[in-house]
Amino acid sequence: MFEANGKQISYLLQRIHDRELAVPDFQRDFVWDSKSTVELLRSIMSRYPAGTLLFWKQGDDNAAFAARAVDGAPQLGSKSADELILDGQQRLTSLFRALTGVAEETYFLRLRKFLSQAGDVHPVHEVDFDEAIVVVEGSTKDIDPSDRGWQYAEGLFPLQRLDDFHEWLDGFARAAAPDADQEYALKRQLRAVYDAYLVPLRSYGFPVVTLPAKTALEAVCNIFETLNRTGKPLGASDLVTARLYPSGVNLRELSEEARERDSILDDFDVETYPLLQAVSLRVRRSAQRADVLRSLTADDIREHWTPVASGAAAVLDLLQNDYGVLGKRWLPYGMLIVTMAAAWPEVRAMKPLERSGALERLSQYFWCTTFMANFDQGANSQAGADYSRLSKWLADPEAEAPEAVASFSFSESTLRAANVRRKALHAGVMALTIRMGAKDFHSAQRLTALKVKEKRIDSHHIFPKGFLPKGVPSELLLNRALIDAETNKIIGKRPPSQYLDQMEKTYGAEKLLDVLDSHAIQQGPDSGLSSDDYEQFLSQRLTAVVDLIERVTGHAVTKDVTGGDA
Repeated sequence: MFEANGKQISYLLQRIHDRELAVPDFQRDFVWDSKSTVELLRSIMSRYPAGTLLFWKQGDDNAAFAARAVDGAPQLGSKSADELILDGQQRLTSLFRALTGVAEETYFLRLRKFLSQAGDVHPVHEVDFDEAIVVVEGSTKDIDPSDRGWQYAEGLFPLQRLDDFHEWLDGFARAAAPDADQEYALKRQLRAVYDAYLVPLRSYGFPVVTLPAKTALEAVCNIFETLNRTGKPLGASDLVTARLYPSGVNLRELSEEARERDSILDDFDVETYPLLQAVSLRVRRSAQRADVLRSLTADDIREHWTPVASGAAAVLDLLQNDYGVLGKRWLPYGMLIVTMAAAWPEVRAMKPLERSGALERLSQYFWCTTFMANFDQGANSQAGADYSRLSKWLADPEAEAPEAVASFSFSESTLRAANVRRKALHAGVMALTIRMGAKDFHSAQRLTALKVKEKRIDSHHIFPKGFLPKGVPSELLLNRALIDAETNKIIGKRPPSQYLDQMEKTYGAEKLLDVLDSHAIQQGPDSGLSSDDYEQFLSQRLTAVVDLIERVTGHAVTKDVTGGDA
Protein backbone atom coordinates (compact mmCIF):
# COMPACT_ATOMS: atom_id res chain seq x y z
CA MET A 1 0.00 0.00 0.00
CA PHE A 2 2.96 2.35 0.55
CA GLU A 3 6.71 2.70 0.06
CA ALA A 4 9.10 3.37 2.94
CA ASN A 5 12.61 4.73 2.24
CA GLY A 6 15.23 6.95 3.84
CA LYS A 7 15.86 10.30 2.08
CA GLN A 8 18.71 12.68 2.83
CA ILE A 9 18.01 16.31 3.71
CA SER A 10 20.00 17.61 0.74
CA TYR A 11 17.89 15.54 -1.63
CA LEU A 12 14.62 16.65 -0.03
CA LEU A 13 15.54 20.34 -0.07
CA GLN A 14 16.60 20.14 -3.70
CA ARG A 15 13.25 18.58 -4.59
CA ILE A 16 11.48 21.41 -2.77
CA HIS A 17 13.52 23.98 -4.70
CA ASP A 18 12.80 22.18 -7.97
CA ARG A 19 9.06 22.25 -7.12
CA GLU A 20 8.84 18.46 -7.11
CA LEU A 21 7.70 18.48 -3.47
CA ALA A 22 4.84 20.78 -2.45
CA VAL A 23 2.17 21.21 0.23
CA PRO A 24 -1.53 20.35 -0.17
CA ASP A 25 -3.86 23.31 0.24
CA PHE A 26 -5.67 21.76 3.18
CA GLN A 27 -2.48 21.96 5.25
CA ARG A 28 -2.13 24.84 7.69
CA ASP A 29 0.42 27.56 6.90
CA PHE A 30 3.98 27.44 8.15
CA VAL A 31 3.83 28.48 11.81
CA TRP A 32 7.07 27.39 13.46
CA ASP A 33 9.14 30.11 15.08
CA SER A 34 12.93 30.24 15.22
CA LYS A 35 13.00 28.42 18.58
CA SER A 36 11.28 25.38 17.05
CA THR A 37 13.69 25.45 14.12
CA VAL A 38 16.65 25.53 16.50
CA GLU A 39 15.32 22.48 18.33
CA LEU A 40 15.05 20.61 15.04
CA LEU A 41 18.57 21.60 13.96
CA ARG A 42 19.83 20.41 17.32
CA SER A 43 18.18 17.01 16.91
CA ILE A 44 19.56 16.54 13.41
CA MET A 45 23.08 17.65 14.31
CA SER A 46 22.93 15.20 17.22
CA ARG A 47 21.72 12.48 14.82
CA TYR A 48 18.65 11.93 16.97
CA PRO A 49 15.36 10.68 15.46
CA ALA A 50 13.31 13.61 14.15
CA GLY A 51 10.18 11.81 13.03
CA THR A 52 8.90 10.25 9.85
CA LEU A 53 7.73 12.12 6.75
CA LEU A 54 4.58 11.19 4.84
CA PHE A 55 4.32 12.01 1.13
CA TRP A 56 1.57 11.40 -1.42
CA LYS A 57 2.47 10.75 -5.03
CA GLN A 58 0.63 12.82 -7.63
CA GLY A 59 -0.56 11.51 -10.98
CA ASP A 60 -3.55 11.06 -13.22
CA ASP A 61 -5.62 9.76 -10.32
CA ASN A 62 -5.26 12.98 -8.30
CA ALA A 63 -3.91 15.61 -10.72
CA ALA A 64 -6.65 18.10 -9.79
CA PHE A 65 -5.67 18.16 -6.11
CA ALA A 66 -4.78 21.74 -5.11
CA ALA A 67 -1.24 22.39 -3.88
CA ARG A 68 1.12 25.24 -3.09
CA ALA A 69 4.87 25.64 -2.80
CA VAL A 70 6.69 25.21 0.48
CA ASP A 71 7.03 28.60 2.20
CA GLY A 72 10.08 30.38 0.73
CA ALA A 73 10.46 28.03 -2.23
CA PRO A 74 9.84 28.99 -5.89
CA GLN A 75 6.13 29.17 -6.70
CA LEU A 76 4.61 26.23 -8.52
CA GLY A 77 3.10 28.27 -11.37
CA SER A 78 1.83 25.86 -14.00
CA LYS A 79 4.05 23.04 -12.74
CA SER A 80 2.44 20.13 -10.92
CA ALA A 81 4.39 18.73 -7.98
CA ASP A 82 5.42 15.08 -8.13
CA GLU A 83 4.56 14.52 -4.46
CA LEU A 84 2.71 16.34 -1.70
CA ILE A 85 3.90 16.58 1.91
CA LEU A 86 1.15 15.24 4.18
CA ASP A 87 3.19 15.12 7.38
CA GLY A 88 6.46 16.99 7.87
CA GLN A 89 5.69 20.39 6.39
CA GLN A 90 6.85 22.34 9.44
CA ARG A 91 10.12 20.39 9.69
CA LEU A 92 10.96 20.55 5.99
CA THR A 93 9.98 24.21 5.69
CA SER A 94 12.11 25.11 8.71
CA LEU A 95 15.11 23.31 7.24
CA PHE A 96 14.59 24.86 3.81
CA ARG A 97 14.38 28.36 5.25
CA ALA A 98 17.33 27.96 7.62
CA LEU A 99 19.69 26.20 5.20
CA THR A 100 18.95 28.22 2.08
CA GLY A 101 18.78 31.68 3.63
CA VAL A 102 15.21 32.56 2.58
CA ALA A 103 14.06 33.18 6.16
CA GLU A 104 13.88 36.67 7.69
CA GLU A 105 16.20 35.41 10.40
CA THR A 106 19.71 33.99 9.89
CA TYR A 107 20.92 30.83 11.64
CA PHE A 108 24.54 30.59 12.77
CA LEU A 109 26.77 28.10 14.55
CA ARG A 110 29.30 29.30 17.10
CA LEU A 111 31.84 26.69 16.02
CA ARG A 112 34.16 26.90 19.01
CA LYS A 113 31.30 25.79 21.28
CA PHE A 114 31.67 22.32 19.76
CA LEU A 115 35.29 22.08 20.96
CA SER A 116 36.80 21.32 24.34
CA GLN A 117 39.54 23.51 25.79
CA ALA A 118 42.02 20.96 24.47
CA GLY A 119 40.62 21.38 20.95
CA ASP A 120 38.82 18.04 20.78
CA VAL A 121 35.30 17.77 19.38
CA HIS A 122 32.69 17.52 22.13
CA PRO A 123 30.45 14.46 22.18
CA VAL A 124 26.78 15.37 21.76
CA HIS A 125 25.90 15.29 25.45
CA GLU A 126 28.62 17.87 26.24
CA VAL A 127 27.64 20.44 23.60
CA ASP A 128 25.80 23.48 24.97
CA PHE A 129 23.46 23.91 22.00
CA ASP A 130 21.81 26.91 23.65
CA GLU A 131 25.08 28.74 23.12
CA ALA A 132 26.19 26.94 19.95
CA ILE A 133 23.19 27.80 17.76
CA VAL A 134 22.57 31.53 17.32
CA VAL A 135 19.65 33.21 15.55
CA VAL A 136 19.90 36.80 14.32
CA GLU A 137 16.54 38.36 13.49
CA GLY A 138 16.38 40.28 10.24
CA SER A 139 15.41 43.53 11.99
CA THR A 140 18.36 43.49 14.43
CA LYS A 141 19.81 46.98 14.65
CA ASP A 142 23.43 47.68 13.66
CA ILE A 143 24.10 44.08 12.56
CA ASP A 144 24.47 42.88 8.99
CA PRO A 145 24.34 39.07 9.30
CA SER A 146 25.78 38.67 5.79
CA ASP A 147 28.92 40.69 6.60
CA ARG A 148 31.85 38.26 6.47
CA GLY A 149 33.99 40.45 8.73
CA TRP A 150 31.32 40.47 11.43
CA GLN A 151 30.94 36.68 11.12
CA TYR A 152 34.70 36.19 11.56
CA ALA A 153 34.87 38.56 14.53
CA GLU A 154 31.99 36.76 16.29
CA GLY A 155 33.09 33.28 15.23
CA LEU A 156 29.66 32.62 13.71
CA PHE A 157 29.24 30.39 10.67
CA PRO A 158 26.02 30.99 8.66
CA LEU A 159 24.22 27.71 7.98
CA GLN A 160 22.99 29.01 4.63
CA ARG A 161 26.65 28.82 3.47
CA LEU A 162 26.94 25.13 4.29
CA ASP A 163 28.10 24.26 0.77
CA ASP A 164 30.88 26.87 1.06
CA PHE A 165 32.05 25.86 4.54
CA HIS A 166 35.67 25.15 3.62
CA GLU A 167 36.08 28.42 1.72
CA TRP A 168 34.53 30.27 4.70
CA LEU A 169 36.82 28.38 7.08
CA ASP A 170 39.93 29.48 5.16
CA GLY A 171 39.03 33.13 5.67
CA PHE A 172 38.01 32.64 9.29
CA ALA A 173 41.22 30.79 10.19
CA ARG A 174 43.35 33.53 8.60
CA ALA A 175 41.47 36.16 10.60
CA ALA A 176 41.42 34.25 13.91
CA ALA A 177 44.86 32.60 14.07
CA PRO A 178 47.99 34.67 14.78
CA ASP A 179 50.38 32.43 12.80
CA ALA A 180 50.43 29.65 10.22
CA ASP A 181 50.78 26.82 12.75
CA GLN A 182 47.76 27.92 14.75
CA GLU A 183 45.84 28.55 11.54
CA TYR A 184 46.49 24.96 10.47
CA ALA A 185 45.47 23.64 13.91
CA LEU A 186 42.27 25.67 13.92
CA LYS A 187 41.32 24.40 10.47
CA ARG A 188 41.93 20.82 11.53
CA GLN A 189 39.76 21.23 14.63
CA LEU A 190 36.88 22.92 12.84
CA ARG A 191 36.93 20.46 9.96
CA ALA A 192 36.42 17.78 12.59
CA VAL A 193 33.44 19.81 13.89
CA TYR A 194 32.14 19.96 10.32
CA ASP A 195 32.37 16.19 9.94
CA ALA A 196 30.68 15.54 13.28
CA TYR A 197 27.93 18.17 13.34
CA LEU A 198 27.51 19.93 9.99
CA VAL A 199 27.58 16.95 7.64
CA PRO A 200 24.31 15.60 9.14
CA LEU A 201 22.56 18.79 7.99
CA ARG A 202 23.00 17.42 4.48
CA SER A 203 23.26 13.66 4.92
CA TYR A 204 20.72 13.02 7.70
CA GLY A 205 18.16 10.54 6.39
CA PHE A 206 14.49 11.08 7.20
CA PRO A 207 12.36 7.92 7.00
CA VAL A 208 9.83 8.71 4.25
CA VAL A 209 6.56 6.86 3.78
CA THR A 210 5.04 7.48 0.35
CA LEU A 211 1.39 6.81 -0.48
CA PRO A 212 0.61 5.89 -4.11
CA ALA A 213 -1.29 8.31 -6.35
CA LYS A 214 -4.34 6.05 -6.39
CA THR A 215 -4.87 6.48 -2.62
CA ALA A 216 -8.40 7.82 -2.14
CA LEU A 217 -8.79 11.35 -0.78
CA GLU A 218 -10.91 10.04 2.10
CA ALA A 219 -8.09 7.69 3.09
CA VAL A 220 -5.51 10.49 2.87
CA CYS A 221 -7.63 12.72 5.12
CA ASN A 222 -8.08 9.91 7.66
CA ILE A 223 -4.34 9.21 7.71
CA PHE A 224 -3.54 12.92 8.09
CA GLU A 225 -6.03 13.37 10.96
CA THR A 226 -4.71 10.29 12.72
CA LEU A 227 -1.11 11.52 12.49
CA ASN A 228 -2.07 14.85 14.05
CA ARG A 229 -3.96 13.55 17.07
CA THR A 230 -1.92 10.57 18.28
CA GLY A 231 1.62 9.55 19.06
CA LYS A 232 2.63 11.87 21.95
CA PRO A 233 6.37 11.35 22.29
CA LEU A 234 8.09 10.28 25.49
CA GLY A 235 9.10 13.49 27.27
CA ALA A 236 11.69 14.46 29.88
CA SER A 237 9.07 14.50 32.64
CA ASP A 238 8.17 10.89 31.78
CA LEU A 239 11.81 9.89 32.20
CA VAL A 240 12.11 11.70 35.56
CA THR A 241 8.84 10.09 36.67
CA ALA A 242 10.20 6.64 35.85
CA ARG A 243 13.52 7.37 37.57
CA LEU A 244 12.00 8.64 40.83
CA TYR A 245 9.13 6.16 41.13
CA PRO A 246 11.22 3.48 42.91
CA SER A 247 12.12 6.12 45.53
CA GLY A 248 8.46 6.59 46.43
CA VAL A 249 7.82 9.78 44.44
CA ASN A 250 4.94 9.55 41.98
CA LEU A 251 5.15 12.65 39.80
CA ARG A 252 1.96 11.82 37.91
CA GLU A 253 -0.03 11.81 41.14
CA LEU A 254 1.66 15.00 42.31
CA SER A 255 0.81 16.69 39.02
CA GLU A 256 -2.82 15.59 39.17
CA GLU A 257 -3.11 16.79 42.77
CA ALA A 258 -1.61 20.18 41.83
CA ARG A 259 -4.18 20.60 39.04
CA GLU A 260 -7.03 19.59 41.30
CA ARG A 261 -5.84 22.08 43.92
CA ASP A 262 -5.20 24.93 41.45
CA SER A 263 -7.30 24.69 38.29
CA ILE A 264 -5.45 27.63 36.72
CA LEU A 265 -2.59 25.22 36.00
CA ASP A 266 -5.00 23.37 33.71
CA ASP A 267 -6.30 26.62 32.24
CA PHE A 268 -2.77 27.49 31.12
CA ASP A 269 -1.94 23.88 30.25
CA VAL A 270 1.11 23.87 32.52
CA GLU A 271 2.82 20.50 32.18
CA THR A 272 5.03 18.70 34.66
CA TYR A 273 8.34 19.53 33.03
CA PRO A 274 8.42 23.33 33.62
CA LEU A 275 7.56 22.69 37.28
CA LEU A 276 10.52 20.30 37.45
CA GLN A 277 12.67 23.02 35.90
CA ALA A 278 11.53 25.42 38.63
CA VAL A 279 12.45 22.87 41.29
CA SER A 280 15.84 22.43 39.62
CA LEU A 281 16.35 26.21 39.70
CA ARG A 282 15.77 26.27 43.44
CA VAL A 283 18.00 23.26 44.09
CA ARG A 284 20.69 23.47 41.41
CA ARG A 285 20.33 27.05 40.08
CA SER A 286 19.88 25.40 36.68
CA ALA A 287 16.98 24.76 34.30
CA GLN A 288 19.11 22.75 31.88
CA ARG A 289 17.58 19.53 30.61
CA ALA A 290 20.56 17.46 31.77
CA ASP A 291 20.20 18.71 35.35
CA VAL A 292 16.46 18.07 35.38
CA LEU A 293 16.92 14.56 33.99
CA ARG A 294 19.94 13.45 35.98
CA SER A 295 20.31 15.55 39.12
CA LEU A 296 16.88 15.94 40.72
CA THR A 297 16.38 13.59 43.65
CA ALA A 298 13.30 12.30 45.43
CA ASP A 299 14.16 14.53 48.41
CA ASP A 300 14.33 17.57 46.10
CA ILE A 301 10.78 16.84 44.91
CA ARG A 302 9.48 16.20 48.43
CA GLU A 303 10.87 19.54 49.65
CA HIS A 304 10.19 21.83 46.71
CA TRP A 305 7.38 20.41 44.55
CA THR A 306 4.41 21.79 46.50
CA PRO A 307 5.89 25.31 47.01
CA VAL A 308 6.80 25.50 43.32
CA ALA A 309 3.46 24.17 42.03
CA SER A 310 1.55 26.54 44.30
CA GLY A 311 3.92 29.31 43.24
CA ALA A 312 3.19 28.62 39.59
CA ALA A 313 -0.54 28.88 40.28
CA ALA A 314 -0.06 32.17 42.16
CA VAL A 315 2.10 33.55 39.34
CA LEU A 316 -0.49 32.59 36.73
CA ASP A 317 -3.21 34.27 38.75
CA LEU A 318 -1.03 37.39 38.87
CA LEU A 319 -0.36 37.23 35.13
CA GLN A 320 -4.04 36.83 34.29
CA ASN A 321 -5.48 39.43 36.66
CA ASP A 322 -2.73 42.05 36.83
CA TYR A 323 -0.59 41.63 33.71
CA GLY A 324 -3.29 41.03 31.09
CA VAL A 325 -2.17 37.51 30.14
CA LEU A 326 -5.66 36.08 29.75
CA GLY A 327 -4.60 32.63 28.59
CA LYS A 328 -1.73 30.44 27.48
CA ARG A 329 -1.74 31.93 23.99
CA TRP A 330 -0.95 35.39 25.35
CA LEU A 331 1.92 34.26 27.59
CA PRO A 332 5.08 35.64 25.91
CA TYR A 333 7.37 32.93 27.26
CA GLY A 334 6.54 29.74 29.12
CA MET A 335 9.96 30.02 30.75
CA LEU A 336 8.75 33.07 32.66
CA ILE A 337 6.52 30.75 34.68
CA VAL A 338 9.60 28.69 35.55
CA THR A 339 11.70 31.57 36.89
CA MET A 340 8.83 33.37 38.61
CA ALA A 341 7.42 30.20 40.20
CA ALA A 342 10.87 29.28 41.49
CA ALA A 343 11.15 32.68 43.18
CA TRP A 344 7.58 32.81 44.48
CA PRO A 345 8.08 30.94 47.80
CA GLU A 346 10.35 33.77 48.98
CA VAL A 347 7.75 36.36 47.91
CA ARG A 348 5.03 34.47 49.77
CA ALA A 349 7.13 34.46 52.96
CA MET A 350 7.56 38.26 52.97
CA LYS A 351 5.68 40.68 55.18
CA PRO A 352 2.89 42.62 53.39
CA LEU A 353 4.86 45.85 52.88
CA GLU A 354 7.92 43.98 51.68
CA ARG A 355 5.77 41.87 49.37
CA SER A 356 4.29 44.97 47.74
CA GLY A 357 7.71 46.19 46.58
CA ALA A 358 8.73 42.69 45.51
CA LEU A 359 5.61 42.38 43.34
CA GLU A 360 6.43 45.66 41.62
CA ARG A 361 9.92 44.38 40.85
CA LEU A 362 8.50 41.05 39.65
CA SER A 363 6.23 42.95 37.26
CA GLN A 364 9.17 44.95 35.94
CA TYR A 365 11.11 41.72 35.39
CA PHE A 366 8.21 40.20 33.42
CA TRP A 367 7.79 43.16 31.08
CA CYS A 368 11.50 43.84 30.57
CA THR A 369 12.10 40.18 29.75
CA THR A 370 9.18 40.16 27.32
CA PHE A 371 10.33 43.16 25.31
CA MET A 372 14.03 42.34 25.52
CA ALA A 373 13.20 38.91 24.01
CA ASN A 374 15.68 37.38 26.44
CA PHE A 375 14.21 33.90 26.16
CA ASP A 376 14.31 33.75 22.36
CA GLN A 377 17.68 32.00 22.52
CA GLY A 378 19.37 29.95 25.23
CA ALA A 379 16.23 30.04 27.40
CA ASN A 380 17.46 27.41 29.87
CA SER A 381 20.78 29.19 30.41
CA GLN A 382 19.02 32.55 30.68
CA ALA A 383 16.57 31.16 33.26
CA GLY A 384 19.47 30.00 35.45
CA ALA A 385 21.16 33.39 35.26
CA ASP A 386 17.87 35.23 35.86
CA TYR A 387 16.86 33.19 38.89
CA SER A 388 20.17 33.73 40.65
CA ARG A 389 19.65 37.50 40.45
CA LEU A 390 15.86 37.59 40.65
CA SER A 391 15.56 35.74 43.96
CA LYS A 392 18.01 38.18 45.61
CA TRP A 393 16.65 41.32 43.91
CA LEU A 394 13.06 40.61 44.97
CA ALA A 395 14.20 40.52 48.58
CA ASP A 396 16.61 43.45 48.28
CA PRO A 397 16.02 46.23 45.69
CA GLU A 398 19.68 47.25 46.08
CA ALA A 399 20.87 43.85 44.85
CA GLU A 400 21.86 43.29 41.23
CA ALA A 401 18.74 43.13 39.04
CA PRO A 402 18.20 40.44 36.38
CA GLU A 403 19.82 41.18 33.03
CA ALA A 404 16.62 42.27 31.26
CA VAL A 405 15.99 44.91 33.94
CA ALA A 406 19.58 46.03 34.44
CA SER A 407 20.42 46.22 30.73
CA PHE A 408 17.04 46.93 29.13
CA SER A 409 17.28 47.94 25.49
CA PHE A 410 14.37 48.20 23.09
CA SER A 411 13.95 50.43 20.06
CA GLU A 412 11.04 51.86 18.13
CA SER A 413 12.46 50.31 14.96
CA THR A 414 12.13 46.82 16.44
CA LEU A 415 8.48 47.38 17.28
CA ARG A 416 7.75 49.20 14.01
CA ALA A 417 9.09 46.31 11.91
CA ALA A 418 7.78 43.41 14.01
CA ASN A 419 5.12 41.16 12.53
CA VAL A 420 2.86 38.52 14.06
CA ARG A 421 5.52 35.83 13.66
CA ARG A 422 7.37 37.47 16.55
CA LYS A 423 5.11 35.49 18.83
CA ALA A 424 6.47 36.62 22.17
CA LEU A 425 6.41 40.28 21.18
CA HIS A 426 2.92 39.86 19.71
CA ALA A 427 1.66 38.26 22.92
CA GLY A 428 3.37 40.93 25.00
CA VAL A 429 1.76 43.82 23.13
CA MET A 430 -1.71 42.24 23.31
CA ALA A 431 -1.30 41.50 27.04
CA LEU A 432 -0.07 45.04 27.60
CA THR A 433 -3.24 46.51 26.08
CA ILE A 434 -5.32 44.23 28.34
CA ARG A 435 -3.33 45.37 31.37
CA MET A 436 -3.96 48.98 30.44
CA GLY A 437 -7.72 48.42 30.18
CA ALA A 438 -8.55 47.19 26.66
CA LYS A 439 -12.33 47.06 26.22
CA ASP A 440 -14.76 45.00 24.23
CA PHE A 441 -15.74 46.72 20.97
CA HIS A 442 -19.45 46.14 21.69
CA SER A 443 -20.05 46.49 25.41
CA ALA A 444 -17.12 48.80 26.24
CA GLN A 445 -16.49 46.57 29.25
CA ARG A 446 -12.95 45.57 30.16
CA LEU A 447 -11.86 42.36 28.51
CA THR A 448 -11.64 39.29 30.72
CA ALA A 449 -10.65 35.69 30.06
CA LEU A 450 -14.33 34.72 30.02
CA LYS A 451 -15.30 37.49 27.56
CA VAL A 452 -12.40 36.58 25.26
CA LYS A 453 -13.63 33.00 25.14
CA GLU A 454 -17.36 33.70 24.87
CA LYS A 455 -17.09 36.39 22.20
CA ARG A 456 -14.28 34.69 20.26
CA ILE A 457 -12.03 37.71 20.71
CA ASP A 458 -8.72 37.36 18.91
CA SER A 459 -5.91 39.38 17.37
CA HIS A 460 -7.28 40.88 14.13
CA HIS A 461 -6.24 43.50 11.59
CA ILE A 462 -7.15 47.13 12.18
CA PHE A 463 -6.36 48.07 8.57
CA PRO A 464 -7.79 45.03 6.73
CA LYS A 465 -5.40 43.03 4.59
CA GLY A 466 -7.94 43.13 1.76
CA PHE A 467 -7.99 46.94 1.84
CA LEU A 468 -4.24 47.55 1.78
CA PRO A 469 -2.46 47.62 -1.61
CA LYS A 470 -0.58 44.49 -2.63
CA GLY A 471 2.93 44.45 -1.20
CA VAL A 472 2.12 46.67 1.80
CA PRO A 473 2.85 44.70 4.99
CA SER A 474 -0.44 44.03 6.74
CA GLU A 475 0.80 41.56 9.38
CA LEU A 476 2.60 44.15 11.51
CA LEU A 477 1.97 43.96 15.26
CA LEU A 478 0.98 47.61 15.26
CA ASN A 479 -1.86 46.71 12.89
CA ARG A 480 -3.36 44.25 15.38
CA ALA A 481 -5.86 44.58 18.21
CA LEU A 482 -8.04 42.19 20.22
CA ILE A 483 -11.32 42.30 18.31
CA ASP A 484 -14.41 40.12 18.65
CA ALA A 485 -15.59 37.93 15.78
CA GLU A 486 -18.71 40.00 15.04
CA THR A 487 -16.79 43.28 14.80
CA ASN A 488 -14.18 41.60 12.63
CA LYS A 489 -16.96 40.65 10.19
CA ILE A 490 -18.12 44.27 10.13
CA ILE A 491 -14.57 45.35 9.30
CA GLY A 492 -14.22 42.84 6.46
CA LYS A 493 -12.14 44.40 3.67
CA ARG A 494 -13.46 47.90 4.16
CA PRO A 495 -11.35 51.01 4.76
CA PRO A 496 -11.26 52.08 8.43
CA SER A 497 -13.15 55.32 7.75
CA GLN A 498 -16.15 53.31 6.53
CA TYR A 499 -16.36 50.70 9.26
CA LEU A 500 -15.70 53.33 11.95
CA ASP A 501 -18.56 55.41 10.60
CA GLN A 502 -20.91 52.42 10.84
CA MET A 503 -19.70 51.57 14.34
CA GLU A 504 -20.10 55.17 15.49
CA LYS A 505 -23.69 55.24 14.26
CA THR A 506 -24.39 51.98 16.08
CA TYR A 507 -22.53 52.50 19.35
CA GLY A 508 -22.14 56.28 19.61
CA ALA A 509 -19.06 58.45 19.18
CA GLU A 510 -18.10 58.63 22.86
CA LYS A 511 -18.26 54.87 23.37
CA LEU A 512 -16.30 54.16 20.21
CA LEU A 513 -13.60 56.69 21.12
CA ASP A 514 -13.30 55.14 24.59
CA VAL A 515 -12.89 51.64 23.18
CA LEU A 516 -10.29 52.63 20.58
CA ASP A 517 -8.31 54.59 23.15
CA SER A 518 -8.26 51.53 25.43
CA HIS A 519 -6.46 49.62 22.66
CA ALA A 520 -3.89 52.42 22.18
CA ILE A 521 -5.54 53.41 18.89
CA GLN A 522 -5.84 57.13 18.13
CA GLN A 523 -9.15 58.31 16.69
CA GLY A 524 -10.28 61.75 15.57
CA PRO A 525 -9.93 64.21 12.69
CA ASP A 526 -6.13 64.07 12.79
CA SER A 527 -5.79 60.31 13.06
CA GLY A 528 -4.48 58.06 10.32
CA LEU A 529 -7.31 55.68 11.09
CA SER A 530 -9.99 58.22 10.19
CA SER A 531 -8.20 59.31 7.01
CA ASP A 532 -7.30 55.75 5.92
CA ASP A 533 -3.63 56.74 6.02
CA TYR A 534 -1.80 53.54 6.99
CA GLU A 535 1.63 55.08 7.51
CA GLN A 536 0.23 57.85 9.70
CA PHE A 537 -1.75 55.28 11.68
CA LEU A 538 1.35 53.13 12.25
CA SER A 539 3.35 56.14 13.46
CA GLN A 540 0.60 57.20 15.84
CA ARG A 541 0.08 53.72 17.24
CA LEU A 542 3.83 53.27 17.60
CA THR A 543 3.93 56.33 19.84
CA ALA A 544 1.02 55.06 21.94
CA VAL A 545 2.37 51.52 22.40
CA VAL A 546 5.88 52.77 23.16
CA ASP A 547 4.40 54.92 25.92
CA LEU A 548 2.78 51.81 27.45
CA ILE A 549 6.04 49.86 27.23
CA GLU A 550 7.94 52.63 28.99
CA ARG A 551 5.39 52.67 31.80
CA VAL A 552 5.62 48.96 32.61
CA THR A 553 9.38 48.51 32.08
CA GLY A 554 10.46 51.68 33.83
CA HIS A 555 12.90 52.32 30.98
CA ALA A 556 12.99 54.62 27.97
CA VAL A 557 12.54 53.11 24.52
CA THR A 558 15.08 54.25 21.92
CA LYS A 559 13.29 56.79 19.69
CA ASP A 560 15.03 56.00 16.40
CA VAL A 561 12.07 55.93 13.97
CA THR A 562 9.80 58.73 12.81
CA GLY A 563 7.83 56.72 10.27
CA GLY A 564 8.43 55.30 6.82
CA ASP A 565 8.34 51.83 5.32
CA ALA A 566 8.50 48.76 7.52
